[in-house]
Amino acid sequence: MLLDGIDMTQWRLLASLAETNNLSAAAARIGITQSAASHALAKLRKQVGDSLFVRSGGGVTPTPFGARLSKAAQKGLESLTEGLATEHGFDPVTATRRFNIYLNDVGQLAFLPQLISLLSREAPRASLKVHQVPTERARHALAAGEVDLAIGFFTNLTSGFHQSLLYRAQYVCVARAEHPLFQAGMSLAAFLNAEHAIADPSGMAHAVIEQALHKHAGQRFVQLNIPDFVVLPMLLADSDLVAIMPAGLANAFAKRLPLNVMPSPIPLPKYDLKIYWHERFHRDPANRWLRRAFVKLFRGNGAVWEGRRREHEPRS
Repeated sequence: MLLDGIDMTQWRLLASLAETNNLSAAAARIGITQSAASHALAKLRKQVGDSLFVRSGGGVTPTPFGARLSKAAQKGLESLTEGLATEHGFDPVTATRRFNIYLNDVGQLAFLPQLISLLSREAPRASLKVHQVPTERARHALAAGEVDLAIGFFTNLTSGFHQSLLYRAQYVCVARAEHPLFQAGMSLAAFLNAEHAIADPSGMAHAVIEQALHKHAGQRFVQLNIPDFVVLPMLLADSDLVAIMPAGLANAFAKRLPLNVMPSPIPLPKYDLKIYWHERFHRDPANRWLRRAFVKLFRGNGAVWEGRRREHEPRS
């Protein structure tokens, strides 16, 4: 391939000649002697089969091919310089970048309020787009750069991916504030005899929890089965249904609705909530800044979202 034989000095010389139209001035600009510049130009002429620049008055003038090639050299060096400058720094104050993240509906409620607040303070011109690609497509989306980060619990993002733990999450039991089950103290038998609502979203963390609940499947009466968690708290607040759901989501809704949140009477495993990114973007400054923002905001915050009982005025 023709490009394989052209070195960086030759590219820089071409770009400099396009600006100066003088071999001596071009050589001085890139820090080489005129003799070295003459040698580099002669070698390049032989490689491409064109004179590239010809003598004209007190300087040189490009041939048509020389003009096209030197213009390409200028653009290429500008892109390279910009890329190297970006690699060595990301200024969130002036950045106009749009960040793309994978975050399910539960994560959106748990993370977005604080994340948007941080962007407004520290990266006011940056924007954020949230994606809900199917879990099995997360690998491709990260590798292709369609999303910068995936946040959640994934078991298929291993080779070629990096990950960083935010906190250990858990599921809790939720019901309306004056639910008799909570007033009397919740035993395992009372919990199993209650009317249950379950959400059945896609996701690997939920699959782990369902495995733990499965051995009690025949003992629970499931009155309602819905496809995701977001609607569930509103239904619980106005019924006698009981549900197991992520603690972060439960506590977020318990601030706004008459709900009580308590530990599950069935021992449930905790799961690691992490951020994931592809090796291609491991050293990208903007990606690194976003990762650090997540760590700054949320690492260790799992304890804040432990189940807790909330008091509300009785319903009229």
